[in-house]
Amino acid sequence: MLAVLLLSRNKTATACDLLEALWGDRPPGRPMNTIRTYAWRWRKLLEPDPAGPSVLVARGDGYELAVPDDRVDALVAERLIADAGRALRRGESDAARTLLRQAQDLWRGEPLLGVPGPFAERQRQRLRGLWLDLSEQRITLDLRGGRTEQCVRDLTELVAADPLRERSHALLMEALHREGRRADALAAFRHAREILVDELGVEPGPELAALHQNILTGAPAEPAAPERGRSDDDHDGAAPGLRPLPPPPAQLPPALPDFTGREELLAGLAGALTEQDRPAPAVVALSGMGGVGKTSLAVQTAHRVRRSFPDGQLYADLRGNAGRPVPAETVLADFLMALGTDPGSLPEALAARSALFRSAVDGRRLLLVLDDAHDAAQVRPLLPGTPGCAVVITSRTRLSSLPACFQRDLDVLTPVEALRMLARTTDRRRVDAEPVAAREVLDACGHLPLAVRVVAARLSARPGWSIGTLGERLRAEHRRIDELRTGDLAVRATFELGYRQLTSDQARAFRQAALLEGPVVAVSTAAAVLGVPEPDAEDLLESLVDLAVLQAPHPGRYRFHDLLRLFARQKSRTEHPGETVAVRHRQLDFLLATAREAFRWAVPDDPVGGALAETGTAGRAFADSRSARRWAVDESEAALTLAGRIADGILGPGRPVDRPDGATDPAARPGADGVPALRRAVDLLIALSPFGPDPRLGEGLPTVRRLAEAAVGLQDRRTEGRARFLLGTYHLAAGEPVRAEAQARAAARACRESDDLVVLRQAANDLGLITSYLGRPGEAVGHYDEAIALARALGHRSGELVTTVNAALARVRGGQAAEAVSACESVLRGLRSRPDDVVRAFTHYVLGLALHALCRYEEAVTAFNDCLTVSRNAGLRSHTAQARFRMADSLRALGSRRTALEHARESLAALEEAGAARDVAQCLVVLGRIWTDLGDFTAARGCLERARESSLRLGLPDTEGIAALLDAVPAA
Repeated sequence: MLAVLLLSRNKTATACDLLEALWGDRPPGRPMNTIRTYAWRWRKLLEPDPAGPSVLVARGDGYELAVPDDRVDALVAERLIADAGRALRRGESDAARTLLRQAQDLWRGEPLLGVPGPFAERQRQRLRGLWLDLSEQRITLDLRGGRTEQCVRDLTELVAADPLRERSHALLMEALHREGRRADALAAFRHAREILVDELGVEPGPELAALHQNILTGAPAEPAAPERGRSDDDHDGAAPGLRPLPPPPAQLPPALPDFTGREELLAGLAGALTEQDRPAPAVVALSGMGGVGKTSLAVQTAHRVRRSFPDGQLYADLRGNAGRPVPAETVLADFLMALGTDPGSLPEALAARSALFRSAVDGRRLLLVLDDAHDAAQVRPLLPGTPGCAVVITSRTRLSSLPACFQRDLDVLTPVEALRMLARTTDRRRVDAEPVAAREVLDACGHLPLAVRVVAARLSARPGWSIGTLGERLRAEHRRIDELRTGDLAVRATFELGYRQLTSDQARAFRQAALLEGPVVAVSTAAAVLGVPEPDAEDLLESLVDLAVLQAPHPGRYRFHDLLRLFARQKSRTEHPGETVAVRHRQLDFLLATAREAFRWAVPDDPVGGALAETGTAGRAFADSRSARRWAVDESEAALTLAGRIADGILGPGRPVDRPDGATDPAARPGADGVPALRRAVDLLIALSPFGPDPRLGEGLPTVRRLAEAAVGLQDRRTEGRARFLLGTYHLAAGEPVRAEAQARAAARACRESDDLVVLRQAANDLGLITSYLGRPGEAVGHYDEAIALARALGHRSGELVTTVNAALARVRGGQAAEAVSACESVLRGLRSRPDDVVRAFTHYVLGLALHALCRYEEAVTAFNDCLTVSRNAGLRSHTAQARFRMADSLRALGSRRTALEHARESLAALEEAGAARDVAQCLVVLGRIWTDLGDFTAARGCLERARESSLRLGLPDTEGIAALLDAVPAA
């Protein structure tokens, strides 16, 4: 990260710059959190005042390191080289030599040695090339100045550093010749030729050849044409039917001038194709979805390595996805004639032509590019047998049965690569002028190279359009595919080619899997929707992966490229009416049936499980609570998205609502046919609620709000009560207790009217939580008492225990900590025979709070430690973070301030990541106290001011207490 910040040309390194530089296209989970952690660590080292950064400064979504250019030796070296160039143009050779020497002296071994990441590797290569260039320039000036002896020593080292640079060899020959060492100069030429022929398979270039001739004859020589790198004896073993060898075939299509990115992959492909001393031909195979850039990459790679194949390059479009692949016999005939075979002597049989082709290329160094292969059977007869040849194959299908030395499934471009490609193929100034719109357009393209090329071509052809104009046209999903078309470039046409290759079962699986909601397709859900056993569903989905229309990021889980998903959904809508609704209902039934099972594992005796809507579908079974929780977390996003679709179907998409009073909106479209689906959607989210509200609260809140409004429109008070209960829990988790209270009260009213006692108990419990948060502990105890009475009436023992602990928490806040200790200890005794980790962790947590309030700090630390142990074992991350900062407060009171600081900082990072606003504010208060005790009053004030702002924004009752703490902090 420091290297990126120091070498950023525009001073500021954006988030995209940092992500691409540190990890390329393989970032870790939550990479921005890692970058922020790095920034925090650098500020500890660099900043005189971490509370007011002046060295490492945040700029937008990135950072800028405020270091002058003259303090960065790489930038100083570049400036010196530029100054030397200007001095040379003025005829000041001595000044130029001095500047170049100063630049060279700045190097200390290999730059960025040991620094990981793609950015560092690119900089190492760039700076190494820069050093070699300036060394050759400086030595050229030294030669002109007569310093030949030193030049010979320097050039000997330079040639050893990079033996493939012909310029260095030429300078060494010239230096030796000027010293009168003609034999050594000729020996240096022979050494250079051996290296170039052995390593690259090419003869020395015109400069070296002319210099060699000059040294031999003592007179200027015309540059000699490069030799073929093959002796005349190669012709003696020509296969029957071959005419005299024509010029080397050069059939490669032109490389794309705007080719962007994939540098690491290009280097890997080039290395595999040019590897020395291999026992068989090098075969590299690129597979991937249509439009992902396989052909462009193959051609770019072939041009990069063509000098290593002096006998030529052959190219064939095998049309593997065009419906009628080109027969291998036809391709072989074209290849043989290009190599000089008489057309009249071509055998008819495929095996005979293949054998003749292998004979024709034996002993030669040829590169073959076989584009758009249908399958391995089409390609196998086209493979040469000699180790000096190499083959690049592209195919939508992974050709796993071929003897390839390098196989790679091609992914889309990274966001940084896509942005560079757009800038190179349009006017960079337009991209720089609308960076946000450019990123939105690229997101709509899914960073698919073909789609990026299409939008770039459309923008180039329409200079009067802004990028935002095109972005608006791409925003509508129903017409996005059709917008991605210009001239003979069309995303739909490319996808159609692949779709036509599918069998009827594959096409059905492709469409219906694309209709499933959620970012990934679980094989169990796909099996339920397709109506086939899981092994058969997995086979179908895996066959789609092989055909590059589906991706498999993890075993048993699949995903679509966004544009392919849109294409499949359009196919379903236009060619199979009714499929969308049927798939949606089958997915809903399966998710609800499985969520009911997961709910029973989470809270085995909760009567809510028996009150959820029934389905006619069997769900998944779980072996334990961990597997149930894992499934619930994995499918929560799909469940939320599906529920939103169902609400949209009743309300119409996009209408904002928030009606806690329960009044009917006349714009809603009531209809009895929507009631069953809506009930199942709301019950699905309730069944998932024990596993925590959806972490993407920003998306979850409006979805649940629309479910509530849909229930109002359908005049279904039971479903409305449940939806408003969910909405209250979402507001509570988002740190919005005032809004949560309004929804919980509306939920309680609707549940009483519809006699929904199981959810009424939950709403009463939530009202207790909310009023306690809002500083009304006495009122909270009343709500808890109602919830406890309902739990007993329903036989809900775990619910009774949880609410008892909630009531104990309210008593702590109301100044009755001793009563809270007794209640928690009673609950813990009752839990000895019950494997309920959630209740146990919560009870230890509240017990710790009560003991802390009674100044029994050592016992409080023990209670919080018990909470941490249970929470970690059960995977309860929110409980872990809460217990950690509360324990930090007790440790502070005991005088263990440094340990307390470590716990509080880790807790704050976890709470900020989870978006737990209220807990973040309370953790900041603890941190403020710790910093005050440590004497860092600036840091203390910073934490307490943030806590006060959060409390004011959230409407919490802690604001006055935080203000008092702030007043007590001494001036810095």
